[in-house]
Amino acid sequence: MSSSGVLLFTVLLIGYLYWSLAQPTNLIEIRCRLIPPVTDASLCPHGAFLNVCNKLACVKGPGENCGGNAAGTVLFGQCAHGLRCCNGKCNGCINGNCYREPCHPQKSHGFQHRSDPYMPVRRMDPLYTFFDYYANE
Repeated sequence: MSSSGVLLFTVLLIGYLYWSLAQPTNLIEIRCRLIPPVTDASLCPHGAFLNVCNKLACVKGPGENCGGNAAGTVLFGQCAHGLRCCNGKCNGCINGNCYREPCHPQKSHGFQHRSDPYMPVRRMDPLYTFFDYYANE
């Protein structure tokens, strides 16, 4: 390999490493770059807060979508004071405006078992049902 080939390879390798290290690596950083901040807090009917990205965001009212963890809060927002984020919706009452839905218990692990009553119905690929041992239950 000639010296110009080695030089070109080195420049491309260094450029690739620089580009790959400059990219956000976790979900919160990626979502922080995508979500625009609220420009005026008076436009938020239930108030505003600084999210984990240090951007101004509107708090959510009863029945609105919310996120339960830090990454979900960046994407969906957090509930207003006095409300609770349950099943992805803000539960509770504010000024007579109420939304009530039973909450399922928080998972203490990262997986869902087939017998979990809150597990959504799965739509399986027809080929997979052939190999599914529990299909007849």
